[in-house]
Amino acid sequence: MSLSVILFILLLFSSSIITFDDYLENLSVNTGETATFICDLPERYSNKLVDFYGPTGRLLVKKTGENIGSDDRTRFMLEHIYAWTWSLILSDVSDDDAGEYTCRISSNNRTLTIIKRFNLTVLTPPKIVDITIESTNHGILIENEQIMLKCLARGIPQPKILWEIPEKKFLINKKHDRNIIIYDNKLIIRNFSRTTPMNYQCIADNGIPPRDTRTRHLVPAIPPEMIVQSSLSRFSSQILLNCTIIARPLTSAKWKRNRIEINNIKRIEINDYTIQLILLLQIDPLNYTNMFGMYECQAENQFKVAKAFIIIDETILSNITIGKQARISSSSPTYAQIELLLNGSLCLTYNFYVILFINILFVNYPTGFYNKR
Repeated sequence: MSLSVILFILLLFSSSIITFDDYLENLSVNTGETATFICDLPERYSNKLVDFYGPTGRLLVKKTGENIGSDDRTRFMLEHIYAWTWSLILSDVSDDDAGEYTCRISSNNRTLTIIKRFNLTVLTPPKIVDITIESTNHGILIENEQIMLKCLARGIPQPKILWEIPEKKFLINKKHDRNIIIYDNKLIIRNFSRTTPMNYQCIADNGIPPRDTRTRHLVPAIPPEMIVQSSLSRFSSQILLNCTIIARPLTSAKWKRNRIEINNIKRIEINDYTIQLILLLQIDPLNYTNMFGMYECQAENQFKVAKAFIIIDETILSNITIGKQARISSSSPTYAQIELLLNGSLCLTYNFYVILFINILFVNYPTGFYNKR
């Protein structure tokens, strides 16, 4: 017991005693700039050496610069302009430099006196961390449901969040769209559908440039819907089959003939949830029966499998034959048509001469009779 008391007394007298003769100064510096801590000593301490302490402990001794890591030593500089003024200059300030700094002096009796304290706030530009989506289907965006977007951003001071729809070119508020409302850093789409705007831009700004922006692209999940159309080219003897599919996501899309998949098809992306599958069939007049059959368009995703089909048979070929005959008869006049055309022209010539003779008889004769009188 007595040994413990003796050790405590020795430790007490060997340690330094800290006294306070200070006041607090708040400093705010942008990231990458320089912070200057100016310590003016009271007159009674004007001949004392000064030490600066930071958030991690002792920073700098006037002569050697010890206790500072080699990487940071070049960022710290101590100036002693006047007998009573000491300055610690910290260049290229980063987020890690924020915190409390103190200017201290030590006495011969192991007493440390804090002359001044500095609270360094490092102002950082806004940074958007993420835009999260909250829905009732665990991230799957279903039509006609409510969706909430949250824009998470950091910065000093704390950034303010604005929302913008790039397609509409205006900041969202209650006057523009009752289906889309915002509060704080949240954006709520009350009824989400394929007609709702798909791009939503979060803007974070805290007055420290540059401000940060990030866009979230939303597309609803849609069970497959399809429309099959066919067109017939009478001039090139081709049949065009077009299957328009609306689905999101789309796991597979294909054309089949008699339940066998066809490979040589053309796929056209219309938008994020619409594609077209184009199948071109060439009619071979020598072996046209090879193209007969049932052509089926099939689309699939996790919601359902959709199918639509069209049957190609002799009816389509008969339409092509009739069309060709009609073009031949209209473009090549027959002998009877030519004869009728000639007879019509002779009749018109005869009528012209009869009318001319009557005109001479009834117009010129009265004129001549009047002249004779």
